Amino acid sequence: MENGRLVTWVREKIHGRAESGEASWIEEIVDPTMGSEYDVGRMEVLVKVALQCAEEDKDARPSMSQVVDMLLRPQEED
Repeated sequence: MENGRLVTWVREKIHGRAESGEASWIEEIVDPTMGSEYDVGRMEVLVKVALQCAEEDKDARPSMSQVVDMLLRPQEED
């Protein structure tokens, strides 16, 4: 149950930021004890992959090879 609420909360943060036009929602969901010692783009990829893996419908979840591909894919430059 707790995991379901966490997934919903993260999706709401992402959706809210997208609607407001702000580029990065990641600062609102990353543990503040991390400070600024992380790559924002990389963290966004990790969160998006995690959300896909948490899909309720098993057919909507990526396979492990797809997860590995998404995590290893080079980040596009903005």
